[in-house]
Amino acid sequence: MGLSVVFWSPVPGQTGTTSNLVALSALLGLEYSSSLLLFGHLQSRRASLEQALIRRRTQEGDELAHAADTGIDALERLLRNRKLTPAMVRDYTVPLLKDRLDLLPGSNKPDKVFVPGMKDVLPLLLETAGSTYDLVLIDGGSGTGSAWTQTLLQHADLVVVNLNQNRLVLDRFFGHQEADERPGGKKRILLLGQYDRYSSYTAKNIARRYRVKEPLLPVPHNAGWMDATREGRAIDFCFRNRNVPRDHENHFFVQSVRAAAKAVIEWGGLNKPFFGGKGE
Repeated sequence: MGLSVVFWSPVPGQTGTTSNLVALSALLGLEYSSSLLLFGHLQSRRASLEQALIRRRTQEGDELAHAADTGIDALERLLRNRKLTPAMVRDYTVPLLKDRLDLLPGSNKPDKVFVPGMKDVLPLLLETAGSTYDLVLIDGGSGTGSAWTQTLLQHADLVVVNLNQNRLVLDRFFGHQEADERPGGKKRILLLGQYDRYSSYTAKNIARRYRVKEPLLPVPHNAGWMDATREGRAIDFCFRNRNVPRDHENHFFVQSVRAAAKAVIEWGGLNKPFFGGKGE
């Protein structure tokens, strides 16, 4: 049975949650033989995720223009009609790396319509998808005020908490009930998004200062990566920079993402042999 991994942040818009999710998903798909399903479900959050992974040719030729027949809305209809089987899930996704990474397009419905209707079928959707995929990677948004976010965290097997080097964010998280209670009481890995290695708030210093016992891993800010995500070239960027030399400008970013991806894959017991590296 596959495992669900929710990427979540205690604060909105500061920690690069979606960017981190895309980077780890791309490298996992390129370097491991596990099958992965990736999705950003809400209309308000899916655009940046899908933009990073799919190059939009023209408005008429948009690969997601047929979303009525694809994505989470279609799966919801099948679930409610009791027609969805594990073997059918892949038919409603956009393949990004053959047999390794698929994208489930998010909902076309407004959040206020989608969330109430989806909450009761989410556990069955995750169970069904988990019968087909080794890992289901989900953009869980931020904060704990949303009932939808709480539902995702409750059903997650692993929560990847996205933080940054802002002392106010760190003080609040590690000194607040969010750190003590943990989102959903789940296992977690901590990421430092938009990381600046020249800041005095290094990963090691943060771990020491706040007595962090869990994995705390950086995902650096990288201008080339950010440009790639705006242009639908995220997978291409990771593929082209996987083996750059130590003195290359993208080396630290790729090595950091690789370490974070390895932490996730080893947590899931899915550390299968690497592929040769050919993208599909």
